[in-house]
Amino acid sequence: MLVVIDLKGIIVFDEAGIRQASVGLEDIRLNQELFGSFMSAIQNYARRSIGSEMRGLTYSTVRLMMGRAGENYVVTLHSVDDPDAEWNHSATVRVVEGDGFRLNNQYLEILRELLTEERLSVDEVATLATIKRNNRFDA
Repeated sequence: MLVVIDLKGIIVFDEAGIRQASVGLEDIRLNQELFGSFMSAIQNYARRSIGSEMRGLTYSTVRLMMGRAGENYVVTLHSVDDPDAEWNHSATVRVVEGDGFRLNNQYLEILRELLTEERLSVDEVATLATIKRNNRFDA
């Protein structure tokens, strides 16, 4: 049984479904390449048939939220009862699409830690991520 507590994972992939970076999926049996391809196919189908992109889906106890960040898609995994899911997802998308964000597993881990420690504004998250990236964070 898959149990996700609050913000569990972040996956970023391009329009072709190729994974660019991911974090928090260590306890989840998931073929990330197949997942990215599947999500990309769903987005293409939704765009062509409905005229808009899919924003999320729920499977068992897991809520997947999806958003576009520039040329990439960001998928965040949450528990279905996570009260901060919307906020964490939008903060993640805004930081990933921001200027100067390095897209790799290490920076996604920093972002996930920042989002799950305490409630911050999106601007505070972006500032703290920049500070941590520059190795000037002492706290």
